[in-house]
Amino acid sequence: MVNRITRPLSLLALAASLGFAALSAQAQPAPGDAPPPPPHMHRGGPDFGGPGFGPMGPMHGKLLKDAGVTDAQQAQIKQIFEAAHKDLKSQRNSERQLHERMQALFTAPTVDANAVEQVRQQLHAAHDVSSKRITLAMIDASRVLTPEQRAKIAELKNQQREKMKERMKDRAQRGKDRRAADQNNPVPKPFTDR
Repeated sequence: MVNRITRPLSLLALAASLGFAALSAQAQPAPGDAPPPPPHMHRGGPDFGGPGFGPMGPMHGKLLKDAGVTDAQQAQIKQIFEAAHKDLKSQRNSERQLHERMQALFTAPTVDANAVEQVRQQLHAAHDVSSKRITLAMIDASRVLTPEQRAKIAELKNQQREKMKERMKDRAQRGKDRRAADQNNPVPKPFTDR
C-alpha cells in the first residue's frame, strides 16, 4: 500500500523539480539583459558572436576557419543567426511566461491536471515554432557554405564529440578511483568523538 502512494508522489516530486530546474535555467539573465536562449540553442564563440544550432553549431570563428570558411561567408552566417536570434526573442519571453505558469500550477495547493496539460501543450507548440525558425536558419547557413565546408564542419564536430567522450570517460574513471581511495582510507573520527 505504501508503495502505491509513494511512487506517484516521487514521480510528481521529480516532475516538479525538473520543471523548477528548467524554469531557473530560463530565468537566468544573459549578458546585456537579453533573455537566455532556449536549451536547444547555443551561443557561438566571441569570434562569431551569434548562435549556432544543431549539427552545425555552435558555429564559431575557430571551427569555421578550420573548415576553410572565408570571412565573407562568416559574415553572412553571422547575419543569418543574428536574425534568427532576434526573431526568437519574443518567443523566448512567451516560453518563460509559460514556464512560470507551469511553476505556479505545481506550487498551488491543488494541482490542476487539465491546466498543467494545457500549458504543456502550449510549451510544445512554442518549442515547435522555435525549432522551425532554427531549422530555417540552418538551411540558410548551409546555402552559404560549400558541400566540402559542410563536410569539414561535420568532421570537426565529430572529432570534438570524440574528445568530449574521452574526457568524460577519464573524469568518470578519476571519480571511481577517488571513491575507491576514500573507502580504503576512511576519514578519521573527529577528536571529540574519540
